[in-house]
Amino acid sequence: MSKISKERKVTYYIGIIMIVLGFILFFSVFLFTASMMSNPFGGKVPPFGNAVIGMILIIVGSLVKNIGAKGTAGSGLILDPDKAREDLKPFNEAKGAMINDTISKIDVVSKLATPQQEKEVIKIKCRSCGTLNDEDAKFCKECGKEI
Repeated sequence: MSKISKERKVTYYIGIIMIVLGFILFFSVFLFTASMMSNPFGGKVPPFGNAVIGMILIIVGSLVKNIGAKGTAGSGLILDPDKAREDLKPFNEAKGAMINDTISKIDVVSKLATPQQEKEVIKIKCRSCGTLNDEDAKFCKECGKEI
């Protein structure tokens, strides 16, 4: 099982921090505006620049988090299918393990996966030619005569 490199983990967490900071900056404008409702003519203008910076941080943070999770090729930043397969290997193995865990909990799948007891097969010998036929056969499969 391949592991995710330390650099990718750091990149992932930096992306999450950027997203959180972006949300704080974005919603600070609404909090500032709400606090100004008690005195609408106070003369202060809400810092709408914070909302723009917050949105930019959210978008860039999402991209950085995606690169950290899936690697540069896996996230589509670099177009190299072999490198993308390598970058996505730990990501896909984790997803595959989760799917296998879910599938193993389904009763129908477990019944299909376990071998069923084989039914005893009974053959009937033809009186004419001696060929073995299934027990429910009405005619011999070799000579065609009635059993």
